[in-house]
Amino acid sequence: MKIGILSDIHVDINHQSGKDVVTPALCTYINNSSLNLFIIAGDVASDYVLTLKTIETLENETGIPILFVPGNHDIWTENHPDLTSWEIYKKLNKHPHNLAGSPYTINDDWIVIGDLGWYDYKFGTSTYSLEDFNRMRFEDRLWQDSIMAKWDRPTIEMNDFFLRKLEKQLSRINTGNIIAVTHVLPVADFTVQNPSPMWKYLNAFLGSPDYGTLFEKHPGVRYSIAGHVHYRKTVKKNGTVYICNCLGYSTEWRDTNDPFTEIPRAVKTIEI
Repeated sequence: MKIGILSDIHVDINHQSGKDVVTPALCTYINNSSLNLFIIAGDVASDYVLTLKTIETLENETGIPILFVPGNHDIWTENHPDLTSWEIYKKLNKHPHNLAGSPYTINDDWIVIGDLGWYDYKFGTSTYSLEDFNRMRFEDRLWQDSIMAKWDRPTIEMNDFFLRKLEKQLSRINTGNIIAVTHVLPVADFTVQNPSPMWKYLNAFLGSPDYGTLFEKHPGVRYSIAGHVHYRKTVKKNGTVYICNCLGYSTEWRDTNDPFTEIPRAVKTIEI
């Protein structure tokens, strides 16, 4: 089985002249690549309605399951001020291929689990206090989750919620091989290594090493897939392959603004 992996496609931010160009390009790539399954590790759009519409279009146009987890953008409330992020999260979970709602069984040997995940500041430097991180502001740069993600509990408690939920899923699985998907980062290897004070602060909002520890403790986790940081990098640690392959914003693409060119560069493919 051939599986495509991508994250952070941001179909609304990457539009051109008000038109979604990412979804058609991704459909073309999938249809030309003989893929059996595709996984998107969050940040499809900054509006859950558009996220669900995009997943539906991808599945209709390619004929294969498009598995996904929500990203932090997907649960933002900017376009739905009458809803909380919890309410949006629950609406997204109703989609049968949202891994946050239920795992996806590939066959007798492989299963895919996943969830959004959150962050607990552990990837930030210890020179900053809990109060510093809770402000989610570095100089004039505001971390947008502070105003767009409306949960009902503090940040670290949100991280604990997702961690416990994933732990519970893993405890129920007897299948030999697991693909675990989070939007946030599970290992420090994917954090921004720029030594500037800004990133020593902002890395705090990229994930938690506790997800990586959880996956390493479970012998069945063969792959861990994440996004969020707009990197394209693969590392192997203690028998688990960690993959972070993001499309990212078109302003970050190397030498093109053409998604038909950039998507083949960005997608990671595995075979099981």
